[in-house]
Amino acid sequence: MDNDAFGLILQQKPARVLLAVSREGGTYASVISREIESTFSHTTNILGKLEEQGIVMFEPDGSDNRVKRVELTQKGEATAALVEELSAVLDGKKTGKKGTAGKKTKMAASKKDAGNFGEKLEMIKARIELISGEELEGKASISQEDYVRIGRRLGPYRRELRKIIESGGKRDVNKARGLDGEIEKVFGERERLRG
Repeated sequence: MDNDAFGLILQQKPARVLLAVSREGGTYASVISREIESTFSHTTNILGKLEEQGIVMFEPDGSDNRVKRVELTQKGEATAALVEELSAVLDGKKTGKKGTAGKKTKMAASKKDAGNFGEKLEMIKARIELISGEELEGKASISQEDYVRIGRRLGPYRRELRKIIESGGKRDVNKARGLDGEIEKVFGERERLRG
């Protein structure tokens, strides 16, 4: 047994990072850090350790080599399934029957392969509404700092939507285009309010 990987995964934040990457099916460190309520630097540090253990890998995102997507490796998918199962057992939601981890890994892989982005799109929709409300609602103007922060908060979601538009099914693509339009409206309002 690799004690470094075992010790790493049994810590709360690394486990949460692993599960976030598993749920997102490939995402960005900035999205994960917001989801697990951690600093970006702490999240990237954890991701670096998970990469050293062969659990996650980074892939360049498009033409900008500075932007990288985080994906689970095969080892990472199996590990995530086991952590999910362990969490369910500890929460009393499952009795811990043998042989279920492999089934979960296969189901997760087939779900990912099918391109089912429904949950991700719902999460992005909720985040757009949250960010719009927090940053713009009831304001007569915004500062340059606010303007930049809004772009940084919405940018990762816009990139996720573009990935869905490129590879999703017709229904998911239409929904992703609609959400991209919502981000464009927020950006328009941001431009209007900039002081």
